[in-house]
Amino acid sequence: MNPYNFAILFFAFSTFLISLLILLKRQDVIGRSYFIFSIFVALWGFNISVIYDQNASYDKALFYARLADAFAVFIPVTWLHFVLIFTQREKALSTFLRALYIISFAIDCFMFTPWFIPKLEPVVGLVHYMRPGPVYHLFTGIYFTIVPLGFFYLYKRLRIIFGSEKQQLAGFLISTFSGFLGGGLTFFPIYGAEVPQYSLFLMPIYPFVMAYFMIRKHLFDEEQIAQAARKDKLAAIGVLTTSINHEIRNPLYVIQGLAESHLSNLEGGVYTTKDSALEKSKEILTKTIVQTQRAMEIMKQFAAFAKKGINESAEIKKIKLNKILEDILPLVRHELALDKIELRQQIPEDLPSFYGDARHIEEILFNLIVNACQALKQKGREIKEAKIEISALQENGHINILVKDNGYGIPSKRVNLFFSWN
Repeated sequence: MNPYNFAILFFAFSTFLISLLILLKRQDVIGRSYFIFSIFVALWGFNISVIYDQNASYDKALFYARLADAFAVFIPVTWLHFVLIFTQREKALSTFLRALYIISFAIDCFMFTPWFIPKLEPVVGLVHYMRPGPVYHLFTGIYFTIVPLGFFYLYKRLRIIFGSEKQQLAGFLISTFSGFLGGGLTFFPIYGAEVPQYSLFLMPIYPFVMAYFMIRKHLFDEEQIAQAARKDKLAAIGVLTTSINHEIRNPLYVIQGLAESHLSNLEGGVYTTKDSALEKSKEILTKTIVQTQRAMEIMKQFAAFAKKGINESAEIKKIKLNKILEDILPLVRHELALDKIELRQQIPEDLPSFYGDARHIEEILFNLIVNACQALKQKGREIKEAKIEISALQENGHINILVKDNGYGIPSKRVNLFFSWN
C-alpha cells in the first residue's frame, strides 16, 4: 500500500465514521442528508483507491475507476441538497435540485461505457489514471459549479450568525473545504494536467477537523440548537414578565396612593363635614375604578397574547396594522425603555386594512421587535442611539411591513425583514 492509497482509504473510512456519528447525534433531516452525502464520498474513496494501487491490473483499475466516479456523480447534488436543508433553502430551490438529480441519474446510465471513462493511462507517476469521455465533461462541469454554490450558501449564512453557531459553521466550512480541495485537484490529471496528487494528503485533514469541532464546539449537536431555541423563548418570556410587572404596577401605585391619601385625610379630620367626606370618597372611588379598569385592560391584553397558539386554525379577517401595533406595544414598551431603545412608527394614516390572522401577525411582529432589542444590546456591542423602526407601505396590491434596527452584524442588504399580505 503506497502513501496515496493509504491517504484515500483513511479519508474514506473516517468520512463514513464521522457521518455515522453525525447521524446518531442528529436523527433528523439534516443528519440524514449529510449521511447520504458522506456515503457517496466514502464509496468514491474506497473504489478510487484501487487505481492508486500500482499492482492492480488494467481491467480491475478501469472497473473500479468507473464505479468510483459513478458514485462521485452524486457528490455535488447530495452536497447541495444537504446545504439547502441546512440553510433552509430547500423549498425555494426544489425544482433546481430535482433537475440536478435527474441529470446525475442520466450521467450514471453511461457509467460502464466509453462515453463516461473510455480508458486509463499512466500520468503523474501513477500506472492507471482516467481519461474523460463526452459524458464525463458534463459531470466535471456540474462538480465545479454545484460544489462552490454549496459553499457560497454556507458562507452567506456564516455572515449573518453569531456566537457558538458561527464558530461551528466556520469549523464545518474549514473541514469540508479541505476535503473538497483534495478531491477537486484529482480532476487535473484526468484532463492531462501534470499536477502531482499531493493534494490527496489534504483529505485526511477533514475527519480530524470535523472531529475537533464536533467534540470541542458541539458541531451538529441537536441539544445545543435546542438550548439556543429555549434561550430565545425564555428571552421573550422575560420581556413579557417585566412588561406585565411595569404596566400593572403603575395603576396599582395610583390606587394605593389615592387610598392612603384619603384614609390619612379621614383620620386627620381634614374633611369638616360628612357631606364633604362623602363627596371626596366618591371622587376617589371613581378614580380607583378608572385605574382598576386600566389594570384589567392591560391584563386582558397580556392574557390574550399569551394564550394565542400558532397551532390553532387561522382566523382570517380584515385587520388594521395600527390596531395590531397598539395591542403589542404594551408588551415591549418597558423593554424598550429599560434598554433606551427608541421605537419609531411610520405607518400611513390611509394604509388600508388587509386580510390575515391577527394573532399570528402579532406574534411575528412581537418576536421581531424582541430579536431587534437583543441584537441592539449584545454584550460589548451596545448601540449608543439604539433605534427600531416599523414602517409600512402599499405596493402592487400588497402591504409591505418593514422592521429595521441599527444594530451590528447583518449586511445592509439583509437587515430588513419583509412580510407581505394580500
